Amino acid sequence: MSAHAEVNIEKTAAKGVDAVAEEISADIAAGRLMNGTWLKLIDLEARYGCTRAAARRALERLALKGILQRIPDRGFYVAVVDEKRHRELMAVRVVLEKATVPGIVATATPADIADLRALATRFEGFTQHGDAAQKFTANRDFHVRLTQLCPNQELARLALEVRGNIPSTPVVQWWTQARIEQSAREHFQMIDALEARDEAALARLIELHILQPDQQRV
Repeated sequence: MSAHAEVNIEKTAAKGVDAVAEEISADIAAGRLMNGTWLKLIDLEARYGCTRAAARRALERLALKGILQRIPDRGFYVAVVDEKRHRELMAVRVVLEKATVPGIVATATPADIADLRALATRFEGFTQHGDAAQKFTANRDFHVRLTQLCPNQELARLALEVRGNIPSTPVVQWWTQARIEQSAREHFQMIDALEARDEAALARLIELHILQPDQQRV
């Protein structure tokens, strides 16, 4: 077997299409791949440690979801999301995440709540001293853990899929440092509502947290 073949087998085993698509999505959401960025297969192959075929299939999958756009004979680039589509996706996210609340409240254990507090504390720390990627990842980890407490796993999957389908950057996600700090406080408020088994309060907090009605572009 040639050395080249061994490398390709190793890459295929390490990074499948799902993993590559997830990492590209995370890099877009974290602002490491900005709106409008062209994505070259040779660069993705090196960046994600995958085969070129896996990179291509990941790009095709993300294009179908609207995260990327494709121009024939030119390639793929990170979709530039207009304001209308962004609002629509956020509205869908509110519906789905609020729908997970009854199941989360009914099934969350003290250990689950302790995990959420640890994740909220981690994000809170990064609001002051972390970089954009650390803030994004810590925030995502909190919301994934919360959503996955829903016993209806199909509902949880859909909610997380919609969340991942909203191409953004940390600048879009949080316009000011004050908004980042407010988001951290809201995490703890959601945990308190969950611990009190208050469905209405948790649903209301989730909606406010997503829509951020107090946030203004500057």
